[in-house]
Amino acid sequence: MNYSEQQLISLAHNNPKELARLLLSPNSDIRMLIYGAEILGGEVREESIVLPVLRVLIKHVHAGVREGATMGVASFYSEKRPPLDIEERVKIMAASDPAPSIKEYCKAILKDFEKLDERT
Repeated sequence: MNYSEQQLISLAHNNPKELARLLLSPNSDIRMLIYGAEILGGEVREESIVLPVLRVLIKHVHAGVREGATMGVASFYSEKRPPLDIEERVKIMAASDPAPSIKEYCKAILKDFEKLDERT
């Protein structure tokens, strides 16, 4: 089933576990993965729901999905550093992702993570 952006936002608010399940389903379409990863990271505050999804989608073969996942990471971890494996993945992407826009975005995310250290 295809979900609109508004339906994904509604799921994030009303049933975040279902949204996470949909995003990890092998039958999910690319568009839903792109928007869903970003929405999940921006709207859901439970790390136990968000983190497993972002760990998978940040390694996705489709550049749009990786970009959505990095946006989810940036949103979810705007106030604290992410787990080391996520940060390391962002570093790898900043250095060698095939999509230039993702490389630049990951570099910006890493700078934001460094700023978090300066605040503490």
